[in-house]
Amino acid sequence: MLINQHLSVPHILLKDYRHLKINETELVVLLKLMPYDGKEMPEFKELSDEMSLSTEQVAAQIQGLIQKDLITIHVDRSHQQYSEIISLEPLDRQLQARFQEKTVSHEVSFNTLFERFETAFSRPLTPIEMQTLSHWLDSDHHSLEIIEAALDEAVSHDKLSFKYIDRILLNWQKRNVKTIDDSKTVSNDFKTGRKMTKTIQNFPVFDWVNGENPYAK
Repeated sequence: MLINQHLSVPHILLKDYRHLKINETELVVLLKLMPYDGKEMPEFKELSDEMSLSTEQVAAQIQGLIQKDLITIHVDRSHQQYSEIISLEPLDRQLQARFQEKTVSHEVSFNTLFERFETAFSRPLTPIEMQTLSHWLDSDHHSLEIIEAALDEAVSHDKLSFKYIDRILLNWQKRNVKTIDDSKTVSNDFKTGRKMTKTIQNFPVFDWVNGENPYAK
């Protein structure tokens, strides 16, 4: 299959390229240059023919990547004729730094969430509960804010348990809840629905067939 003849691209580059202060065009140019890392720089025309950019625009994009410290080009004079060698080592350094930054941030955020749950439950969390927290974040891909909102929702209903919180998160996921505002909307809809159900259940039933008059005094 052609799809198996793939180029290995760091996931963090595709996800966080804006953090490198580059746009989509510069990203594509970087992807085009990846197979040449440590090799001779391709001709601008060769890159231009594979893109919707002129040779001048390709040159400008590459110059911009050099200025942003994402690539370097050095001249190799080891042979009779010199050649320009491209290196993506600066890009790798920046991606490594970004990965470390996100890892530290994730650990700090997880610890904060962990402390919030222990405070709410008024006890240390069990290993299984800690594993559940990690599962919500890493496998179910719930954001920290949404998990905290689900915790608050469980507290407001006086049903503080991991099972109940998990049901809230599952329900929100089915209803495409992504933000705190989304969760508030769903919560308000649920409360409104419960009030309507309660009103209908308490609606008086009269025997109209036998002539019972609800307005009779």
